[in-house]
Amino acid sequence: MTGAWIHAFEEDTEEAAVYRPADHPFRPARRPRRRIEFHADGTFAEYRPGPDDRPREVRGRWERHGPDRIAVAFPAGRGAPYGITVLSRTADRLVLARTAG
Repeated sequence: MTGAWIHAFEEDTEEAAVYRPADHPFRPARRPRRRIEFHADGTFAEYRPGPDDRPREVRGRWERHGPDRIAVAFPAGRGAPYGITVLSRTADRLVLARTAG
């Protein structure tokens, strides 16, 4: 699960958001891409588009809650905690459920 993943929004479906590894050869896009990083030490980084579309890093922690569920938490004032459901994962593709919480 560890690594840096970038949102491949052109591959999304109604039910799932698709991410590719950071070294994936993305085509240019008019909108910024969200990036998430899962580190082996339990730290997490999320890069969200800022007001000027440049990525803004938000750091937190992640932990596995079963084989396909991940909990993400941030320090106070940096973001609301949320859950991630992993639908599938290969070396070059991470598919996450499009659900809140």
